[in-house]
Amino acid sequence: MSKTLIKNAVVYDGSGDRPYGADVLINGPVIEKIGARLVDWEAEIVEAGGKALAPGFINTHSHMEFAPFKTPDMFPSVSQGITTECLGQDGSSVCPLTDAIARELADNMAPLAGTLPYAYPWRSFADYMKKVEEAKPACRMVSLVGEGTIRMNVMGSDNRRPTPKELKRMQDILAQCMEEGAKGMSLGLIYPPGSYAETDELIAMAQVVADYDGLIMVHMRNEKERLLESMDEMLEVIKATGVRLQISHFKALGHDNWTKVDEGIAKLENMAAFGYEVNCDQYPWSAACTGLKVCCPHWAFEGGEQGFQARLKDLEQYAKILAETEREINVRGGGKSIMLAAVATEEYQWMAGQTMDVISEKLGMEVAPAVLHILQHEGPSVIAIYFSISDEKVVDIMKTPYQVVCTDGIAGTHPHPRMYSTYHRFLGHYVRELGVMSLEKAVHKITMEPARRLRLWDRGLIREGMSADLVLFDPDMIKEGNSYVEPDAPSVGILKVWVLGEVKFEGQ
Repeated sequence: MSKTLIKNAVVYDGSGDRPYGADVLINGPVIEKIGARLVDWEAEIVEAGGKALAPGFINTHSHMEFAPFKTPDMFPSVSQGITTECLGQDGSSVCPLTDAIARELADNMAPLAGTLPYAYPWRSFADYMKKVEEAKPACRMVSLVGEGTIRMNVMGSDNRRPTPKELKRMQDILAQCMEEGAKGMSLGLIYPPGSYAETDELIAMAQVVADYDGLIMVHMRNEKERLLESMDEMLEVIKATGVRLQISHFKALGHDNWTKVDEGIAKLENMAAFGYEVNCDQYPWSAACTGLKVCCPHWAFEGGEQGFQARLKDLEQYAKILAETEREINVRGGGKSIMLAAVATEEYQWMAGQTMDVISEKLGMEVAPAVLHILQHEGPSVIAIYFSISDEKVVDIMKTPYQVVCTDGIAGTHPHPRMYSTYHRFLGHYVRELGVMSLEKAVHKITMEPARRLRLWDRGLIREGMSADLVLFDPDMIKEGNSYVEPDAPSVGILKVWVLGEVKFEGQ
């Protein structure tokens, strides 16, 4: 095994305690020794020069399911210090699946994780994780299992309640995935078919997760005018099962809803006072990113993508979809607040990086008909950026003890900048420039705390015997260098990243 001796580092160990000066000796995949003036003549010397050394950053909300097979160097991850990605978000995991739903599941995954140029070669949760391991990605990967994906395995894309027999089958599939290593279950309650699940179904599934001490991460039913009611639904699930919960990318969309964040934080505080574990993650940006199809009503996707496309061709159904789509676009701030990040065809590549008001004008349409036209032409792969979040409320959420940082990064032709620089922005803009919290507290929120929530007991702390997942960075320089206009422009301040003792990134 190779050895590396990191000399003269300022160690932010992940605990939230004040930093200290030390040398750190890595022996193969683990941290062997921490101390002053260490000597090991067999080790490669890395001079830290007083820069910050932290545990590897753990991204609790990732859509990098296909990166191990397409870009195993995982550059967007390791270049910002991420050493562990948590997959299977928003109720949509790429496994388990059957032959019967393979195409439909790929359609559902397209706006979140992108596509593969071949059919999914796995079926079970264990099969997928084995394929990931064999691809040898630069990052370590863990995953949730999506409730929507499990539902699809049993019920397809039917918009109805499961029968008792179907619900038992769903619970059994979930239990099998937990046995195979899933860290919990995700809910995507704005994404069909997961959005068709009623509260009693969520409680029944959550009980299985609770039995395994797993974690539920939820994209709630509504992050706009019904944000608080959506939180209440999840609190009902917690009270019924005692399951641990993390609200995904906690926020309020739309100017008229921003003040609801304060009441939402109060709900988290109240649940914590009663001993329940309810937390959240957050990307440190004032724009969201997901599929363009979220502008359309959920019912329109019964029967999957094929059902949606058939309804667009029916004049009466189209009129109903159009009216609800127009309302949703207005809540999100109108066409000027929606930028397309990725489209499927070469013909429409010019749209990537353009806002819907500009696109609709070039198409000679109003905004809502233009959205439906694009979805009809491009299918489910269209990704959009939505400028409808309050930066002031981003800070308010960030200050709470419930928040940890995530990227929610979605690949695309013109992706959201969070794909490349979430941790640069958090540590640079919010921590150093705005002084939202101390650096040691910030490091805790991106290392030990997410490791605790995911029950990753071998990482998240700099301690002897722990995994050598480490990030050397310059706290005085770290900052995002990209923007919504140039999302892949390089950022600065991450100097070196180790995953299980191997260097996976060297920067400046």
